[in-house]
Amino acid sequence: STQSTGEITGEMKIGALALALATVAHASVPTIPLRNGIRMPAMAAGVGMANDSAAEAMVSAALANGFSSIDTAHDYGNFDGVARALNATSVKRESYFVTTKVPGCGVLTQGLQPPCFSNTMKMAEESIAALGLETVDLLLLHFPPILGWLGGCKVGSKPCVKIQEQWRALEALYEANKTAAIGVSNYCVDCLECILDNATVVPHVNQMQTHLGIPQDNHGVRSLCRAHGIVLEAYSPLAHGKALTSSALATVATAHNKSTAQVALRYVAQLGQVGGGTDLAPLVTSSANPKHLQEDLEVFGGWELSSVEMDTLGAVTTPGCGLEAPGSCCL
Repeated sequence: STQSTGEITGEMKIGALALALATVAHASVPTIPLRNGIRMPAMAAGVGMANDSAAEAMVSAALANGFSSIDTAHDYGNFDGVARALNATSVKRESYFVTTKVPGCGVLTQGLQPPCFSNTMKMAEESIAALGLETVDLLLLHFPPILGWLGGCKVGSKPCVKIQEQWRALEALYEANKTAAIGVSNYCVDCLECILDNATVVPHVNQMQTHLGIPQDNHGVRSLCRAHGIVLEAYSPLAHGKALTSSALATVATAHNKSTAQVALRYVAQLGQVGGGTDLAPLVTSSANPKHLQEDLEVFGGWELSSVEMDTLGAVTTPGCGLEAPGSCCL
């Protein structure tokens, strides 16, 4: 097993700081247990593609309307706006969960460049400070050092070496209590196996593009994550609106008297329970509109999709995966 006794000991010792940071969520939003005892809210407010002023408005609106989880990243370029909103909120720090991401190392067109360990440490620490925080709740590697849909994360390959150096940096930040949990994003099976090959701390989370039209197991990613106790979090759960055109979705929405967006989100959340899972899958949504924020939270309002409905929606094949980052689409 790649999960050593040393990891269990390390994770059990996390300490009061990390535990205090990440256990409280708005009453209407369930929390999902991570392998180390931290609980993350099942829905986060994302600020991807937003400038500083838009991100500030989105975070402020989310916290004012019942969200208790914020998702940002270095590459979004909006830390100033997020920091302003966090500084201005009356919500106490221990009552909201913050996720940020550092880019992959060694992609010539984007991300950070080698040396991967030291530059990952530096960027992560700078990111936490830029958010006006002393520590975050979840720190992710944003994408692997590959291009497009191309693979290349096989154990022993040059990209894998870079991934493992970056992961050592996240492990060091985790042990130093700079983050309550660590993980990855856009990591398909090959790239996950690269980390699992020599990890001291197995990733707590893998954040992947997940929506109607993508196979439920996503080419083995969900099965691999479940086998190693990695929570699979969903981003782009509506595929930027492209996932809302299915006639099957419309039929299910009518049956539940819900919007197509609410059913599409509920479908993604319940994917966490497909194939023997016990917990809902956490997901990232995005809006500054209070009405839309409230409708998103109503996904957890005491209703659920039947197994037949999950199967029906799982058979939908469009839209497919959209290339949003290196590694975002698995083959």
